[in-house]
Amino acid sequence: MLKSIIKYLISSLLAGGLLFWAFSKSQLHWNDILLTFYQADYNWVVVSISISLLSHLLRALRWEQLLGAMAYQPGTVRTFSAVLIGYFANFLVPRLGEVSRCGSLKKTADIPFEESFGTVITERIVDLLSLVVLVGITFLFEWEPLQKSLFPTLHLPSGALIITASALGIIGLGLLWKFKDFLRNMGTESKIGKMLRGWIAGISSIRHLESPGRFIAYSIGIWLCYYLSTYTLFLAFPLSENLGFSAALTVLVMGTFGMATPTQGGIGAYHSLVASAFVFYSLAYKDGFMLATFFHGTQMITLLLLGGFSFIITLFLPKISSRVEQN
Repeated sequence: MLKSIIKYLISSLLAGGLLFWAFSKSQLHWNDILLTFYQADYNWVVVSISISLLSHLLRALRWEQLLGAMAYQPGTVRTFSAVLIGYFANFLVPRLGEVSRCGSLKKTADIPFEESFGTVITERIVDLLSLVVLVGITFLFEWEPLQKSLFPTLHLPSGALIITASALGIIGLGLLWKFKDFLRNMGTESKIGKMLRGWIAGISSIRHLESPGRFIAYSIGIWLCYYLSTYTLFLAFPLSENLGFSAALTVLVMGTFGMATPTQGGIGAYHSLVASAFVFYSLAYKDGFMLATFFHGTQMITLLLLGGFSFIITLFLPKISSRVEQN
C-alpha cells in the first residue's frame, strides 16, 4: 500500500513539475488559454472527438478478436466499456489502465485476469511496432525540420535512423523468442509461474487468430483514426490549419511519446513534447503550448466522461461466462 502511494506521489510530482516547467517556458497567462478555447472551431472538434471514439471502438474489436482466439466471447459492449475504463484509470494513476480493463472483464465476463492481461501485452507489442513504423515515416518525410530543431549539427540520412531502429526492434523480439521456453517453465506451480503461463497464453493468442487480415486492418484503422483525429484538430485553429498532413504526423508521434510517460494521462510530458513539435514548423512555443493544452484537454475531458459512464454501466451488467467450448 505504501509502495503504491509513493509511486502515485512520484508520478504526480513528475506530472506537476513537467507541466509547471512547460507552462513557465511558454510565458502563458490563463487568459491566453481561455482565448484559445474561445477561438476554436468546435465543428472540427466534434469531428475529431468522433474519430477518436472510433479508434477506441476499433481497439475494443481488436482486443475482442484476441480474446476470441482464446475461446472467450465477452461481447463488444463489455470490451468497449473495459477499454474506456482503462483510459479513465490512466488519467488517475499511470499504467493502471491495463490492469483496470482486465479487471473489468474479469468482473463482467469471467475472463481470467492473467490471460486477458497477456492479450493486452500483445496489443502493446503491436502498438510499439506500429509506433516504430510511424517514427520511421516521420523521420523519412520530416527529417529536415526535425534535424534543424533537434540535431542541428548532425548530418545523418534519415534512412540510417530507420535501419538502426528496425535492427534494435528485431534484436529485442529475438531475445524474447530465445528465452520464451525458460519463461514458460519458470516456477510452473508457483504464483509467479501461473501468472507467466497466463501471460504467455494471452500473448500467444495472436498465433490463433481466425482472421489475421482483420486484425491488421483494425491495427491500421486505430492509428489512422489517431492521425485523422489529430489533423482535424489542426483545422480547428487558424494557427495550425495550414501546417499540413506531415506536421500532424509529427505531432501525433510526439504526443504518443508524451502519453507513454509515467504520469497521469501524460500530463506535462504531452504538453512539452507537442509544443516543441509545433516549434519545428515555425510556431512560437507559446502558441504550440496553447494548442497542446487544448488537444490534451479535449482528450482528457472526453475519456474521463466516457470512462466514468462506462464504469457505471459495468455495475449493472450481469456477469456472464464468456468461455466458449471448442470441439
